[in-house]
Amino acid sequence: MTVTAVEGDVLLDIDSGRWADIRDPPSVHFTVIFNTFVMMTLFNEINARMIHGQRNIFRGIFSNPIFCCIWISTFVAQILIVQVGGVAFSTAPLSLELWFWCILFGASTLLWGQVITSIPTHFLPKNVFS
Repeated sequence: MTVTAVEGDVLLDIDSGRWADIRDPPSVHFTVIFNTFVMMTLFNEINARMIHGQRNIFRGIFSNPIFCCIWISTFVAQILIVQVGGVAFSTAPLSLELWFWCILFGASTLLWGQVITSIPTHFLPKNVFS
């Protein structure tokens, strides 16, 4: 019995960029990987606002205008890098459907943050690094 992994290019029905030559134009495949990584980082910034086991990561999110400006400008910059960055950033423009998938995969870090927060830590030693 052979087990094969579902690969992103097959899952999203896009051309694989794995075996592209260095002189080939940027691939949609690697742009999706890059964009998903950035979206995961952006959504993890929301998770990182609450570090002491608080469950409501959105509480007070709009009370910090610096955080909001940085988050929104990073998101807008990412859109520009992907859609018009081209060869300079090694990106290919993405369709609306692929943007949806990247944002969905990125937002999954919000769920993952809740899972991690649910792990009980009371049995761990208090002074591990002292």
